[in-house]
Amino acid sequence: MYGGAAPNPIQAIAEILCALKDREGHILIPGFYDRVIPPSVKEREAWASLPFEEKEYTEKEMGVRELVGESGVPLFERVWGRPTLEVHGIRGGFTGEGAKTVIPARATAKISTRLVSDMRPDEAAEQLRAAVKAACPKGVIAEVKVLHSGAPSLTNPDNPFIHAAAAAMKEVFNRETVYIRLGGSIPIVGVFDRYLGIPSVMMGFGLPDDNLHAPNEKFHLPNFYRKIEAVARYLEILGE
Repeated sequence: MYGGAAPNPIQAIAEILCALKDREGHILIPGFYDRVIPPSVKEREAWASLPFEEKEYTEKEMGVRELVGESGVPLFERVWGRPTLEVHGIRGGFTGEGAKTVIPARATAKISTRLVSDMRPDEAAEQLRAAVKAACPKGVIAEVKVLHSGAPSLTNPDNPFIHAAAAAMKEVFNRETVYIRLGGSIPIVGVFDRYLGIPSVMMGFGLPDDNLHAPNEKFHLPNFYRKIEAVARYLEILGE
């Protein structure tokens, strides 16, 4: 009855989402990249030394046909050092069995953004709101609700606590330590950094195929015992 004249919220939300990021993975929100601190030359050199097979990472670890993202930006930088905007769900209208041609009254999308140093959650949220408002088609009202947020944090590896951790890891695992960034969320690290002004030492013991937060998540038992040794050795080095 009203097709062709009534605004469609699902169509509108699709248009808004497509206006936030282009086909190459570049975020189109004005000002979103202004505070991004790129990896240093030292970091890039360390990442390049990692044993890595992109084909295995693509097909076995991620389970996809090919990787996507910003053209010209190396893979490790895309997943460790660049902000992201991802869509996790879209809800609205009739999704049951069979057909129904009623135009929906509302639609919802759940998205997340990865913030990297030196981005600010409140500022990023306002930039997102402004971008959604600018992309909102006529006839609909778009509202952005922030469910939760956490400030990004980047620890400077050139401090004695990090050096001690690297030495302990090398002794236990008999491998050189490589400093990496991580796209996962541990908001308390940013809180410690902002309010206490102390560096957090993040010692990684997981493996790429541990399936973090998945129903079949696992932990490699030899690493479980070696991490106990590494942390104990770390505390010994600090006390020496």
